[in-house]
Amino acid sequence: MSIVQGKKRVDFTPQTLKKAFRILELFTMETAELTAKELGFLCHLNTSSLYRYLIIMEENGYLFKNPETGKYSLGLRFIELGGVAMSRMDFRRHGQPALDRISSELKMNANMGLLYKGDLLHIAFSIWISGEPNYSVIGRRSPAVCTAMGKVILSSLEFSDVKDIIERYGWHPRTKHSINNFPDLEKELLTTRQQGYAIDNEESSEGSCCLAFPIIDRGGIVVAAISATTTKERFSGEFKNILKCVRKNSEEATYRMGYYGKYPSINVHKLM
Repeated sequence: MSIVQGKKRVDFTPQTLKKAFRILELFTMETAELTAKELGFLCHLNTSSLYRYLIIMEENGYLFKNPETGKYSLGLRFIELGGVAMSRMDFRRHGQPALDRISSELKMNANMGLLYKGDLLHIAFSIWISGEPNYSVIGRRSPAVCTAMGKVILSSLEFSDVKDIIERYGWHPRTKHSINNFPDLEKELLTTRQQGYAIDNEESSEGSCCLAFPIIDRGGIVVAAISATTTKERFSGEFKNILKCVRKNSEEATYRMGYYGKYPSINVHKLM
């Protein structure tokens, strides 16, 4: 927990909680399993302190210890909690049929994501062809400025808020095409806002392109985005069809959210 006083952030989080969070946040798509020795080294905890945390988290289902390898991974409790979190996301429920239609009509991968700590957090998908092991994993994160969905959502924020997000979490460019400076990003977000959609032109992955439209709630706020992804060659040859299909289905998901204004219409608002 933290309270902001002017520009100074006062942190009242108990140290015990901080250490527990630090352990859990070490587990990523790239490091899904870690030994106790690795956890202790990365968290700067001595053996006795570390094992107290590990035992408690394992007993409560937050960690799982593989009896054969001795390595730890996140436990089933997180699946339960994740289900609770996703159950409140109306845009995910309304957007999933749209993803399935996009994938079926275009024969391309379709994704849905939202903004989280400077990244685009993938919360739903419909897969036509999986080109990478982690593509269809809910919870996959990508730098928002490198993705079409991320740029759609960022374009709905005041640029001062966008700058604050990037200054806090960093740029993390993925390819030579990734935007890595504020003037280019501001120009890109303005274009996105004006046309109502965004394009990832090999910015997240070489040879891959993506087009995204927003999902807007009844209050006119962009809460998530839907995209279709394919190869650069297919994207160039089928652009009009991709644009039409993603727009149509994203618009339907938006209307199901209770927004009946002009679509796409990206209204700018302050980050809460």
